Amino acid sequence: MRDTDHQCLHTEWIVGLAVNSAAPDSVLRRVFTVDPLPDHRSWLLHRTLSPRLAMAAVAHRDPEVRKTLAENPYLTPEARAVLADDPDPQVRRVAVVMACELGVELPTEVTVRLATHPDARLRYWATALPGLPDETLLSLAEDPDPRVRSIAIGPRSWARLRPEVRAAAEADPDPRVREAVGRATRVERPLPTTVEDFLTEEDDSRRRDAAYAAPVDAALAQLLVAHEDSGIRRGAACNPHVPTALALPLAADPDASVRFAVSLRGDLTEGQRAAIDYTVPEGRHPVPAWVRERFGDPDALREIAASSHVLLRRGVTCAPELPADVIERLAADDDYFVKLMLCENDHAPHELLVEMFVDWQGLSSGQLVYRRNFARPGLARFADDPNPWLRYAALFDPEGGPELVERLSHDEDDLVRRHAVADPRLPRARLLELLGEGGMPRTAALNPSLPAELMHQLLDLAAVDR
Repeated sequence: MRDTDHQCLHTEWIVGLAVNSAAPDSVLRRVFTVDPLPDHRSWLLHRTLSPRLAMAAVAHRDPEVRKTLAENPYLTPEARAVLADDPDPQVRRVAVVMACELGVELPTEVTVRLATHPDARLRYWATALPGLPDETLLSLAEDPDPRVRSIAIGPRSWARLRPEVRAAAEADPDPRVREAVGRATRVERPLPTTVEDFLTEEDDSRRRDAAYAAPVDAALAQLLVAHEDSGIRRGAACNPHVPTALALPLAADPDASVRFAVSLRGDLTEGQRAAIDYTVPEGRHPVPAWVRERFGDPDALREIAASSHVLLRRGVTCAPELPADVIERLAADDDYFVKLMLCENDHAPHELLVEMFVDWQGLSSGQLVYRRNFARPGLARFADDPNPWLRYAALFDPEGGPELVERLSHDEDDLVRRHAVADPRLPRARLLELLGEGGMPRTAALNPSLPAELMHQLLDLAAVDR
């Protein structure tokens, strides 16, 4: 075997061991001494690391490795605090941005250091860090960078700023700071609920919001359902405060979106709903609020699951708990996406999960095999099926033995073969064979049945420091 072949084989082992769920810290610590760390973004971005290992990983000499670690949402707070002080500016910024987005509280001394850093971008992000001392936040309202001043001024800080600082902010030459003052001092007004208030309201978005959600009185409701703007009428059709008698005529509205909005109201009878000429737009739709409010009522769920409106039936599938008879009804629904959405929760029966797994090729298809009811004895019957998806499903038979897994490790389909090779039931002799050249060394190295002693031996052969 040529040296380049050896090197490629060793690289495959290293990456496989890096993602092996059973690899002990002693193995992973050795992996993090490798420089360059092969293909690190493909596995390090979402790898869960123990606290000790995370601290070892953040000491890697390559800043690109540390930057990838900083993007990892599962990184421990202690390791993220180290990266927030990293000597590389890109690593620092990523670590701070992720700490803000994830709500990770860094040590107080680290947040203060970031809030007083020469890099204005770090000071900007530091304002959003949990645990930033109030006095530090207030000092940033006087920062030399207007972006920092604008983000430091808000409802939390405005009332506690010194009078001279507030006056300077109100007269600040930068419009971003003046806009921040406006947001900090704005008093939210209630939405219009009467005709007079609606007609004198100058903000179009507030009028639209009022049509959709405000507790409007009878006179304003009458104005909304007859409004010339179809967007306002659509809002009235959605507004539960608009009486049923006023909303029902909108079922014959010339605008299709208004008719569709009426069809989703919770105060209609099934007869009234079925009489509406509406079309369900393509794509996903939020579960109507009134349906979600009934998730804990088994009788209401039964009634909604029997509705003629497909979006209401789809909405029921999102309920955390469903009666057995409702699950049975939804699993036999004529609408494909009712069944698919049922599968995306943990309610679906085994037979439906297998059916949809074979048929559905969307983004969520790979998750179906991990639903509560997917893995069942009997799936091994598909081991010789012409459909590779069903042969893959055979690997989820909890009673499938090593012979089944070994057979599928020779499968012509890459997906089936890879999952068989990674299966801990794979016989040891076959696993060792696949670790070699011409096998599937990366996938074999991530098999959790690989003994720790053998993992170390592979790293020895790859000349990785102990």
